Amino acid sequence: MNLVLSLTERCNLRCTYCYYKVSHEARSLVMSDEIMEAAIRLAFERTLFLGQRFLNITFFGGEPLLCMESIRRGVEFAKEIVHERFGDGFEVGAPTSAPISPKFRLRFAVNTNGTLLDDSIIDFMKREKFRIYLSLDGPEAHHDICRKQVGGAGSFKLIEPHIPALCKLDTVVLSVVTRENMRSLSDAVRWIQAQGLRNMTAAVDFDGKWTGEEFDVLASEYEKLAAFWLEIKRKKIPFYLGTIQDKLKFRLTGQRHRTSTCHVAEGIVACATNGNLFPCTRFISSKKDAPYIMGNVYDEPAKIFGGEVARDILDFFDREKEGCEGCAIRFRCHAHECACTSFYSTGSIHGVSPEVCTHERMLAAICDDAIAEFTDISEKN
Repeated sequence: MNLVLSLTERCNLRCTYCYYKVSHEARSLVMSDEIMEAAIRLAFERTLFLGQRFLNITFFGGEPLLCMESIRRGVEFAKEIVHERFGDGFEVGAPTSAPISPKFRLRFAVNTNGTLLDDSIIDFMKREKFRIYLSLDGPEAHHDICRKQVGGAGSFKLIEPHIPALCKLDTVVLSVVTRENMRSLSDAVRWIQAQGLRNMTAAVDFDGKWTGEEFDVLASEYEKLAAFWLEIKRKKIPFYLGTIQDKLKFRLTGQRHRTSTCHVAEGIVACATNGNLFPCTRFISSKKDAPYIMGNVYDEPAKIFGGEVARDILDFFDREKEGCEGCAIRFRCHAHECACTSFYSTGSIHGVSPEVCTHERMLAAICDDAIAEFTDISEKN
């Protein structure tokens, strides 16, 4: 089970593409310890109910490091309740790829812009074996195009001193691609890899305004990324480039994004600062009338996971979207498979954005060409 805790709505940055950019001043709520503990207990009990042997807790925001003491308390509370149930029969921080263990696994993660890190926080996250999802777009000139502080200054210099330490931790770089920074995307990815970071993905800011000419520019950058991926694979350099490899994985294994990666509502629940529960991260809101509220942390589990929103999610899993039937790439396409992408680009988990569809067709074709070349290289070697 995956639990996402939106500890605070506040953020110390004003990224140009942020989906809260028009409402930052009104976003001031902070999650209470009572709600945090209720959410952790609910997720743990749901994990046991589903017969699962792991609980992932991700601290989210806003910028969660603004609530560092809450993170520390949340970690201790989670370990306490798991210990009550399993005694010493659990382990903290075992990676997903670790061999199957009879012990219950408790894992922690944080989504952070990295600007508030210091040695004590890094030591804590190393000790508790955190996975760190770091918002980093690339070197200073590229990163500062979109990721700005409140006064308009860039944020790169606040992150830069911590990059060497982050390279030694379980760090996943999350980059955002916009029309403003796309022209230096491939160079930015090369720079990230050169720093010693080993895992990243780049996601597009779909805002409904991308033009055909801009997609042509992005396609050129994706072709450079695919060439870079082939280059590092030839050299057997360990680097996971999700933008390319995720598409390859779904093509080669026959897996679906919905069932192997998404797990919306069934394998993940996201808690807003006021305790309202949502199917995944992009749905989170403290508004009382927000769409897709599954319930509240104080509700009975049957009401939360058997209610109208949960049934709608099951419907999302059980049928294909209108207009996608027969599409060769639909099972690895974010327009068809990702509830979060569908929601923020169309307002509904059942919607299909033409913009996202165009992007996915373009990226899938580039990745398929890379597969063919990689297969040819592998056979020759």
